[in-house]
Amino acid sequence: MRRVTWVDHLHYRFDNLMGRGTVALIGSLAILSALFIVGVAVVVWASGIAPADDQGEMEFWEIAWRSLLRTLDPGTMGGDTGSPTFLFSMLVVTLGGIFIVSMLIGVITSGIERRLDDMRKGRSFVVEKDHTLILGWSPQIFAIISELVAANASRPRAAIVVLADQDKVEMEDEIRRKVGGTGRTRIVCRTGSPLDMADLEIANPDAARSIIILASDRDAPDTHTIKTMLALLNNPERKPEPYHVVADIRDRQNLSAARIVGRDEAQLLLGRELISALTVQTGRQPGLSAVYSELLSFA
Repeated sequence: MRRVTWVDHLHYRFDNLMGRGTVALIGSLAILSALFIVGVAVVVWASGIAPADDQGEMEFWEIAWRSLLRTLDPGTMGGDTGSPTFLFSMLVVTLGGIFIVSMLIGVITSGIERRLDDMRKGRSFVVEKDHTLILGWSPQIFAIISELVAANASRPRAAIVVLADQDKVEMEDEIRRKVGGTGRTRIVCRTGSPLDMADLEIANPDAARSIIILASDRDAPDTHTIKTMLALLNNPERKPEPYHVVADIRDRQNLSAARIVGRDEAQLLLGRELISALTVQTGRQPGLSAVYSELLSFA
């Protein structure tokens, strides 16, 4: 069995301190700086090596103030006068200040970079209200967003929130490339699993005017859709009012199970079956496709 030494304790406490984040590191550096400045000021004041000014011997707080200035600005020591011991003490303060300030700049830079990385991950809470929430990712999403943008043309402030298990930046780039301009409608993408209640809370479903659940392209897409409805509708923290949910079901055999889960809050669409029926009808009746486009398209 390994014997735990005081060095191990120091390493352990240092690792815990480094893992607490930027604010804890900045606070630790501030305490270290204060202890360092006060310690040098006590030594200089107690030994009496500080040079006298016009008002006599320098007080302790004056020495501490000058030490702080040399910590923040190394060029301040260029005008120092006094005994070699005092000059050496100010040199120590200056070198210590350079080290501490360098660490502080590095910590702040790392904290900003970490925050930017978190923003790129798309994990921040959505504060939109009365928005359209799309859960999942499939090739259908581009046509849906285009129709929603056309439908929201008369609204001054409209938003579409997309929550999918995809990279936030990649989703935004692909939507921008395939949909183009969105006018007054804002597109907000967030990375997360629609099956996870915690991830669903990021998209703020309680404030959404409608929720669209897309069938994924993975195996058993209906299972994924039904589990998404379970996570959404059975969340104990959800609002008491009913949601307005539209879900895409691929297989008619799963329709009864989806209806049990969705109850009166979900409208289920057999997407592929509906498109197949429309395709057959428009093939048998020339001009019917123009009628369907006029009826179903917001353009």
